[in-house]
Formats: sequence, C-alpha cells, structure tokens
Amino acid sequence: MDMKDRVCVVTGGSSGLGRGTIEALLAQGAKIANLDLRPPEGPIDEAGELFMAVDVSDEAAVAAAIDAVAARFGAIHVCVNCAGIVKGAPVLDDDGIFPMALFRRTVDVNLTGTFQVLAHCARHMARNAPGPDGERGVIVNTASIAAVDASSSAAYAASKGGVTSLTLTVARDLARFGIRVNAICPGFMDTEMFGGLPADWTAALVAKTVFPKRLGHPDEFGQLVCHLIENRFMNASIIRFDAGARV
Repeated sequence: MDMKDRVCVVTGGSSGLGRGTIEALLAQGAKIANLDLRPPEGPIDEAGELFMAVDVSDEAAVAAAIDAVAARFGAIHVCVNCAGIVKGAPVLDDDGIFPMALFRRTVDVNLTGTFQVLAHCARHMARNAPGPDGERGVIVNTASIAAVDASSSAAYAASKGGVTSLTLTVARDLARFGIRVNAICPGFMDTEMFGGLPADWTAALVAKTVFPKRLGHPDEFGQLVCHLIENRFMNASIIRFDAGARV
C-alpha cells in the first residue's frame, strides 16, 4: 500500500516506538491519528497529525475515537498498535504474589486494547474501495521477544504472547476483506522502557544482541512498519526485530 495521503491510526504514538512510527509515516506523506493518554512532548504538524486522548482499554472511547477519525479524514487505511505498559516483577517474592490488578491492567492495555483498536479500525477498512490485489487495509501489531523468550514479567510476556496469537487469527479472519495483519516482536529498544536503565543494566541487554551491539532505535522500528505497510505479500507474519538477541 502506498502511504501517500493514507489515513493511519497509531496508538501510543506520543513517545517511543509509536513516535518513531508516526515520524516515519509522516515522512511518507501519510495522515496520522495518534491515540495516546498524553500528547507528544514536542510540537506536532497539525496538518498531518491529529492527537486524541484515548485509553485503549476503554472500548467505548476507542470506538468513538476511531469513528471520529474516519469522519474527519473520510477513511482509515492503516492501524499500528504501539500502546503498551510493562511492570517487571516476579510471580512470587517476599512481599507476596504479583498484584492481580496490575496483571489485569497489563492484559487490558497490551492485549485487549490491541484487539479493540484493530477491530474498530477493520470495521472502517472493510468499506474502502479495493486497491491492487484487492487490498483495503493494513494492521501492524507490536508484540515483543518476551512473548517467546520469557525475558520479562509473566503479565507482560502473557499479554504479548496473546498479541502474536491474535495476529495470526485476525489475519485469517480479515483476509476476505482484503486486510493484511502482521506483528513485530521488538527486542531491546532505546525507549522509556529501556533507555532509563542504569548503564550496567543496559550493557547486559546489549550483550545479548549479536550485531549491532546496541539498543534499537524507534526510527528503525518505524522503517519496518513502513515496509510491512508497503509490501503486499507480507501477511500473517510475526517478525523478530532484535539484532539477533535469540542466538
């Protein structure tokens, strides 16, 4: 799908991977709706980007926001789910078990939120006129290497494992509407999640990568998102994006 003048809904787009995604999409001439709890820290190009304060775990708010995006821009072509939270803690320690309220909140944002946003976006995508190969829309979800490597808390890993399974099922279900669905499993990225760690912790993470020996950059994530949008043969794929951290 050519991104020029395409309408893209991006969640979690005010910082980190979501911000890198929005900047990459804007550079390609896309129109952006950023659904996040807070606005970006820097100035935005209001001609190309619309910010909407939305909690992705609130279905009513999600549905209303996406309907408003479609009404303003006339269509929705792309959905990129980047909103997510993480809390590193073991299942059991001296203080007790992992807080169940936090477990539910993690799943509500990372998994349920992803589903709610993509489902309501797909409702509008299905109405688009078909392009080459009958394509009407593209969805990109953000999972994590924690989904397969047990590299984070149980709540985060479970939620991201759900995103990978969800992606495959949704790709199958939406194929008849001409909507492609893929997911990216980022590794250790230079975002708020990892960027604020002590230097020795960051060094330990970098040591797990094969090459290059560094944290990934949000703009590199955005480049991959753009490729998944543009390449019509990419569908139902779970892509590791981790500088070889698994080998």
